[in-house]
Amino acid sequence: MRVALAAALAGALAAAWVAAQPGGKHVGLLPSGRSPIVAIDMSWSVSYDNYAQIERTLTDLAGSGRRIGLVLFSDIAYEALPPGTPASELRAYLRFFAKRGVRNPWGDAFSGGTRIWAALDLAHRMLQRDRISKGSVVLISDLADAPNDRPQLGQTLASFARDSIPIKIVGLDPTPEDADLFRGALAHGGGSVTTLEDLEQHTLRPRSAAFPVALVAAAAALALLLGLNEHALAALSFGRRHPS
Repeated sequence: MRVALAAALAGALAAAWVAAQPGGKHVGLLPSGRSPIVAIDMSWSVSYDNYAQIERTLTDLAGSGRRIGLVLFSDIAYEALPPGTPASELRAYLRFFAKRGVRNPWGDAFSGGTRIWAALDLAHRMLQRDRISKGSVVLISDLADAPNDRPQLGQTLASFARDSIPIKIVGLDPTPEDADLFRGALAHGGGSVTTLEDLEQHTLRPRSAAFPVALVAAAAALALLLGLNEHALAALSFGRRHPS
């Protein structure tokens, strides 16, 4: 009886711990059943005021329990994490957005300009290279693309629509003109390209916390088993061994 109760208590405690852990089901940026590439704008036009939003977004994605790839870009694009990397690896990048003055290891490679098409093109090639049939892209950018790159950007967006690769964008305080440009481009890209969700709010939408049913059930089971152990079983007594 004691062994059975001990095993049940250990199981209830483990269930309560698992239920208390943050899950990844709430991450609305990641389409269900798809392996995303996250592309982060590191150009000079992205101010430190935007870093808090980047940090929040990466924290949200890192807790998703999914597998991702990571592209960092400015005027050039750099593959930081290959597709299929556990999303928890994004936590290693949070320190570069947590406070001012933290030097990042790729800063010298970026000249400060913005070429969004280069990041999207690299993400597209990464998905093709690794033969990911159900891929998607999450673009985190202020959308301040260089005007002379607009034709290539249009061609790149068209290639995503052609291959049915959805794009979601977290807008970092974009200008109305830049927001309208991307909204129009995605609207004409076909139904497989996701419309912009965060441009008007300039932040991730707050999530309403669901009632923790699993945690409450595990805690109730743990309390019941502890009560049964205390009231139904007598305490063990240890006596002195007498020499025979």
